[in-house]
Amino acid sequence: MKKHPFDSIEEQDAIKSAIKRISLNLGKTPTQKQYKSNRKLNEPSLEQITYRYGTWSKAVTETGLEPNPFQVPPRQPVITKQQLADEFIKVSNELGHIPSMLQFRVHSILSWKPYETNWGSWRQAVNAILESHHDRFHFDVKTLKQKEKTFLGKHLGISCPLLFEPRNEYETIALFCILAEKLGYKIKSIKSEFPDAILIKDDLEVLAEYEYLSSNYLQHGHPLEFNGIIICWRKDVDVYGIKILSLEEYIKNGEYQK
Repeated sequence: MKKHPFDSIEEQDAIKSAIKRISLNLGKTPTQKQYKSNRKLNEPSLEQITYRYGTWSKAVTETGLEPNPFQVPPRQPVITKQQLADEFIKVSNELGHIPSMLQFRVHSILSWKPYETNWGSWRQAVNAILESHHDRFHFDVKTLKQKEKTFLGKHLGISCPLLFEPRNEYETIALFCILAEKLGYKIKSIKSEFPDAILIKDDLEVLAEYEYLSSNYLQHGHPLEFNGIIICWRKDVDVYGIKILSLEEYIKNGEYQK
């Protein structure tokens, strides 16, 4: 949903204020890494800044600072959607399955960025390519939406307003809201940008990202350096040391009944 102009202005002011504050503390224009390490919890994340301005250099310039020379990326050649689709299909067929974003980075000559630029997100890019070129894959393919519907219609098995096991991220969020107090969490805020929520546990703030499957965290291109928690319905993979709270494990291991 498009932001109201007032909200956009407030967000831009918050971004500029945060960059200026860190710049004054460092005595120079901060790099992206320096911004991340010096950012306060209530200040905009690097992901929010990149989403709002497109590039870090543009955000710095809009703040009235001179960007660091090495931060200005060289002009990249234009890659067509067909070339992007061809490369994705090639990597998928070599692996024998649809790659996660991380797997694609490792095995492809391309990054995930042009996919996000052309389709809006990695997830949308994968679905679009699968739907348009399904006959070019050497194995049976399903869209990410179809994968999420693998576990349909199972009763949750506990007494609560949600009747069935979550089938997507939204139902996972709904279930967490129901279980939050029993899990020892309070919900401070939920939003659409990464990370999804700020929670309170033992009087401390905890950043949280909601996913249906833990592997969706990688498929959606979220950072591997995340000082927070992934809250998902099903933990199907570990994510490089990031703490994962599986609501399915919590319920089916009997923790809910204790």
